[in-house]
Amino acid sequence: MMNKRDLVLSLLDRNKKAEYIPAAFFLHFDQVYHRGQAAVDKHLEYSRYTGMDFVKIQFEHNFPFKPERPDDWVRMPLYKKDFYKDDLEVVDGLVKRAKKESLVIMTLYSPYMCARFASEEKITEHIRENPEKAKKGMEILTESLMIFVKECVSLGIDGFIIPHREGKAISSVVVLCSRNALNPMTLSSWKRLTNPVFSISCISAIFMACTTI
Repeated sequence: MMNKRDLVLSLLDRNKKAEYIPAAFFLHFDQVYHRGQAAVDKHLEYSRYTGMDFVKIQFEHNFPFKPERPDDWVRMPLYKKDFYKDDLEVVDGLVKRAKKESLVIMTLYSPYMCARFASEEKITEHIRENPEKAKKGMEILTESLMIFVKECVSLGIDGFIIPHREGKAISSVVVLCSRNALNPMTLSSWKRLTNPVFSISCISAIFMACTTI
C-alpha cells in the first residue's frame, strides 16, 4: 500500500487517470507553536489528525520595516538567511520527520503580499503615487524571498504553496521542486492568480528557483 507521499506523486502522472484530488485544511496555530520543536510537533499532530494529503508549513514571519510613504520603499532592508532562521529550523525538522510519509510543502507569500503586510495595506496606494520607488522595495523583497526559497530547497522541501488574497477571497498555486511535476504549470496561470501589480519578473524568479534544482 502506497504512503501519502507516493500516492500524491502518482496523481501527477498525466498518463494515468487521477482517482481523486488531494485535499487539506489549513490554519494558523497559536503563537507558542510558531517556532522550534513546538512548531514541528504541532504541524505533524495537525497533519496526522486531519488526515490531510500533505504537510503544509505555515509561514509566520513578518518584515519589521514598515514603509509609511512611497519614498520609504527604497530603504527596505534586504533580509538574509539569518532573518529566516526560525522558519528554516521548522522546515528542516519537518523534512526530516515527515518527508518519508508525505509531501512537505512550504507556504511562500508573494513579494506583493509581503509588501501588503509590511505597509499595512498601503502598497497599492504607494505604487500609484510613485511606482519606481515602490518597485525598488518589491525588488528587494523578491531578492530576500529568493534567499529563503533556495535555503528551503537545500533542506529538501518538496515544494511551495503561494496563497494570494484579494479582500476576503484566497486562491493559491502549488509549485513542486521537480521538472516533471511542473509540466502542467505555466507562468500565465501564476499571473492569473496574482495581483496585477505583482511583477511577472518576481514570479519568474521564484519559478526558476524551483525548476532549476
